[in-house]
Amino acid sequence: MTSKLIFYYIYWSIRLRIPAWYYFQINAEWYNKEKHLYSKIDIDKHIPKQWLLKQQYFTEDTKISSFPIFLKPEWGQNANGIVRIDSSSELNSFDIKDKKVPYIVQEAAKENIEYEVFYIRGTEKPNTYPILTLTKAINNMQGQYPINHIRNKNVEYKDATCEFSPHELEKIKSMLNKLPAFRIARISLKTNSKDDLLKELFHIIEINLFAPYPINLMDKNTSQEDKDKFVKNAMYELVKVSNTTPKEHFNKYVFTNKIIKHYQTKGLL
Repeated sequence: MTSKLIFYYIYWSIRLRIPAWYYFQINAEWYNKEKHLYSKIDIDKHIPKQWLLKQQYFTEDTKISSFPIFLKPEWGQNANGIVRIDSSSELNSFDIKDKKVPYIVQEAAKENIEYEVFYIRGTEKPNTYPILTLTKAINNMQGQYPINHIRNKNVEYKDATCEFSPHELEKIKSMLNKLPAFRIARISLKTNSKDDLLKELFHIIEINLFAPYPINLMDKNTSQEDKDKFVKNAMYELVKVSNTTPKEHFNKYVFTNKIIKHYQTKGLL
């Protein structure tokens, strides 16, 4: 589906006469120009405390009182570089000096159900979400603390958007309004039930602001026709919202820097 996402993005860029390269400036306000990345630590400052998992920079002097915990690159995608640590011995064997990007330590979310909330913000009216999906990440291996990602063969994704009524979706949108006005984002969160999610009883694992993939497209039970329709509509909204980034926030070489950081987190640079 990636090729279709790119095709329709370019298609709507031409139709709407909005430069395609604006795509790389979406969410530019939250890009750390000094570190050349979207910092998880920076984003934490914008998450309401009741949704927040404790995390901090990881150093050789970091003290951990309980396990498991997760070690993550300060920026990364598709779970690159993430490690679950279950004991002090595993923690001691993790060589931070060998890493080319800063690492953070994050407490484990205790909830059992993982949702991926993907959205694109509207341009016609404030605080609207013409594109909004909620997808369950279901890990078929036993264990409470899996690392779910699209390359994990034990994970399947189920588009659960239709399980929410229009009223419930409005509740989700009202929760999103408690975050900054990200133009596009995919939020990974854990909760114990749909009802708990609607009651705001959840913890955010991560917020992806740079080129987040619509995980609902990974649902094998969604027809190709429905996926194509979604891609066409989503890229239309994304091109429109790309034109709302204030020019004073534009950053040079964002794509190049992201490629470098991506391969550093994979240990290839």
